Amino acid sequence: MSAPVRSITMWDYSWLLRRFGDEAEYADGERVLDELAERGYDVVRIDAFPHWIAADSSGRRPDEITALPQPPGFMWGNHSTVTVRPREALIAFLAGLRRRGIQAGLSTWFTPDSTGRAAQVVTPADLSRIWLETLGVIQDAGLSDVVAYVDLCNEWPAWAPGIAKQLFGEIQSVFALNEPFTQEQIRRIDSYQESLIAVKRQFPGIPVTFSYYLRGVTPPLSTDVMRLSTAAFDLAEPHLWLVAGCPRFVARTKWTGDFENDIRGLAEHQSLVQRYYPAEREVFLAELEALLDVWQGWAADRGLPLWTTEGWASVGWSPELVPGWSGWDYVKDVAEHAVGMALERGWQGICTSNFSQPHHAGMWADTGWHRAQTARIRGGG
Repeated sequence: MSAPVRSITMWDYSWLLRRFGDEAEYADGERVLDELAERGYDVVRIDAFPHWIAADSSGRRPDEITALPQPPGFMWGNHSTVTVRPREALIAFLAGLRRRGIQAGLSTWFTPDSTGRAAQVVTPADLSRIWLETLGVIQDAGLSDVVAYVDLCNEWPAWAPGIAKQLFGEIQSVFALNEPFTQEQIRRIDSYQESLIAVKRQFPGIPVTFSYYLRGVTPPLSTDVMRLSTAAFDLAEPHLWLVAGCPRFVARTKWTGDFENDIRGLAEHQSLVQRYYPAEREVFLAELEALLDVWQGWAADRGLPLWTTEGWASVGWSPELVPGWSGWDYVKDVAEHAVGMALERGWQGICTSNFSQPHHAGMWADTGWHRAQTARIRGGG
């Protein structure tokens, strides 16, 4: 009998950072976990903050960490400086999940803090150490069974500043690299398979992976990460959106992905989505289906089960940018079709959207929609 398909949503680092001031949607932890269960999700993907929970390069394990503000146009995390207790909070969160029969997929975005701990994670040994220490804390609390899998770095290797510097030198962002990886860069990236192996050796019951993003809309960049080794992977976790691998949609809606500090481009994108999506919906959805076909074939060749925890419409979305139109109907429509496409192609973990979170209030409020989609996923068709 095949494993049941899991319905999953992404709460990233917001589950911990958005508990304060004007951005406190997760402050009532019991309530938001009840809402998660009510909507039918099996798994919630979160930042476990391993670089904060493990010892720093000097061996210190402070109970409190001061997280730096997120960029003004970013839709996740807190836009103010906040002080958190990550070790204590993670254990409480996982315990709350267990009481509700839900698991966690653990990842990290290497969230920046006042001491720059993310930059201290440089080598494969550094990466495995912080995860081994974090999983040890979870194990000591008797909560290892709550962990569905571990993604050692979100959208590998883009979100790890110390590792990115080691791999590519002084660059502004891995996302800004516009050429395929060289063979030497691939060799260096693949050396971090040792991190996965080290974690699997000590925690053999927990699947491990690196999640992927598409480096560009068209080949060779759209398929560049497919060149990387998956020798130590237990599952594949590509993040797939209309804006990530569907060139006609990207051209029509002028998607650039550059909205962290300037939302004018995102406002134009959303306005064009409102204009073109209804008229060309079938064409755009066919592009998305073709994208899933490519990844299904790649995963089959690698012998890996497929999970996607971030998808399916646009990567960023602010419902107030187009007067009189939130756009959540568009996000939901794409998601409904993508869920069906993923089920037909044998995905084992399927998200409804990367906006299925309490702080995306308009999206989160439609409990019936979430329940309908998670029931489809759990039912396997």
